[in-house]
Amino acid sequence: MRTAHLLPAFLIICSLLDLPRVEAAPGWQQQLQHNIPERLLQMDLPFRVDYTAEVREELSGYLRSGQRSTAYMLGRSSMYFPIFDYYLKAYQLPRALKYIPLLESRLQPGIESGAGAAGLWQFMPATGRSFGLKINEWVDERKHPYRSTDAAMRYLSQLYKQFDDWSLALAAYNCGPGRVRRAVEASGCDNFWDIEHLLPQQTRRYLPRIIATIYIAENYDAHGIDPVYKASQHQNFSVFRIHQDIDLSLIAQHCNISEERLLNWNPGYSKLYAPAPPVGKPYYLILPQRALPSFQTYIIKESRKTGENYAVAVLESQIKPVDLGRS
Repeated sequence: MRTAHLLPAFLIICSLLDLPRVEAAPGWQQQLQHNIPERLLQMDLPFRVDYTAEVREELSGYLRSGQRSTAYMLGRSSMYFPIFDYYLKAYQLPRALKYIPLLESRLQPGIESGAGAAGLWQFMPATGRSFGLKINEWVDERKHPYRSTDAAMRYLSQLYKQFDDWSLALAAYNCGPGRVRRAVEASGCDNFWDIEHLLPQQTRRYLPRIIATIYIAENYDAHGIDPVYKASQHQNFSVFRIHQDIDLSLIAQHCNISEERLLNWNPGYSKLYAPAPPVGKPYYLILPQRALPSFQTYIIKESRKTGENYAVAVLESQIKPVDLGRS
């Protein structure tokens, strides 16, 4: 059968029946030139947004060549965004800062860079220690979602107080406040876009990459991306503060969780055991809510040994599977 003659007839029938027409999805150039910049203008960001070639290049990486990895990255948000939201509210910081770890670590807390940075917020050892993070043979709190996020909020607050501008604070987060301060003094300008030529090449791209990352996190659905949630991460959890020594193998046994799974939830622990922390610097333990009844029994048992509470709950997540960050 020759279908060439049937197509015009089909279109005529559709016209006569007044059927709705299916709009073609906008092409990539249409997205880049019109749709994306319009959405960027509507976003509430704490710094000036310039829609530069670098921003467009980063967007292309997320939306075209890296769409699959973007979907997995967004899926991990259900595990960590409740922690970020908690601290952003506590420190009264802009909610857009919650997206920094998507860029820094793609929400992989155990990751380490070649330069020695580690964790969701990619702290260097010296910076991490300066904000109270323990880094020793037992623990590396740069990799602990709870402790590192608290440190990141304090660091970002400090940087904003220094520069009174979020674009400069973010640049300083990337390359250090000293370099940004010298660039500001040399140029007499107080905005990232006016001093970027005086910053290291990596930092010149940092704010464009942040802009692209925030755009993706808030508009992924407009580009047909469905976050890929792992069952092990996509569940409600509680965080406990612990002032005594911690034996993860015993906790795993009592809570019927594998040691591997427990370490995946708590990547800040380098070993299955850690001695009692210094006074005033407790450990933090993240557990899925299904393990809480068993852990409560374990808490009672351990508390009886010392006469003090073994663990105190400090945070409970409420996962919203279809809402990454629009609250």
